[in-house]
Amino acid sequence: MSSQHLPRIDADGLADLAVAAFTREVFLTPKPGLPDCRTAQTPANSVFSSLVDVGARLHGPLRAAAQAGPDTGRLAAACRAAEKLLPPTASPHGFDLAARALCLLTAAWAQGAADPRDACMRAVALDERAGPSGGFRDLGTTEVALSAVREARARGLAEETAQLDALLTLMAAMDDERVVRDKGPLALRIVREDAAAVLAAGGAGMPEGRRRLAELDEQLTRYAICPATSGALHTVVLFLDSVDSRPLAVAG
Repeated sequence: MSSQHLPRIDADGLADLAVAAFTREVFLTPKPGLPDCRTAQTPANSVFSSLVDVGARLHGPLRAAAQAGPDTGRLAAACRAAEKLLPPTASPHGFDLAARALCLLTAAWAQGAADPRDACMRAVALDERAGPSGGFRDLGTTEVALSAVREARARGLAEETAQLDALLTLMAAMDDERVVRDKGPLALRIVREDAAAVLAAGGAGMPEGRRRLAELDEQLTRYAICPATSGALHTVVLFLDSVDSRPLAVAG
């Protein structure tokens, strides 16, 4: 059912869904080149442990973003508050972008977004008004990834497998600016082509796809290539998916 035809939920409900999306992104495993549960087993790597409870701490700023209404000053303050709650390890892995995107999207849904596409368009406009970050030109890419996760579920795949296929869809489709900035265009080519190869082999739910996923993960880890923007937008996909299957939100 289209979200505009469902009963409304409040700002707390939106913040709850955003926290859940952020936390699911942190825990989803295995994410090629991104921190996940496996890094908790490596004493020298504190990235995962530093992110475990961040989602819950973001609830206040996310709720404030949903309640900001047309006041862009309040929205900008909520975005800054969310970003300040992140540990130093978050930014290199895209969680700074994810936190800001979730603030903007909670505001977009609260202001009456009709569906995920409308929410993304509104979020881009809100980003411009609340102090442009320049990091949301690729929000439109989430539409194909949202379709991917839903199609995977419809085929009966496990939820984590469906989510991994959505992440791989983003990695294959995006010109991840952070990868290019940190590692150069060849690294981006590796990310895109190898993620596409996993999907062509049936995705994370098929034996050949899992083998190729393991190879991609090993290669990105070896060369310290982090598809940070793809990871951030995957958090967006998880949020959009959860909100779109629930009542439309209004600030309250």
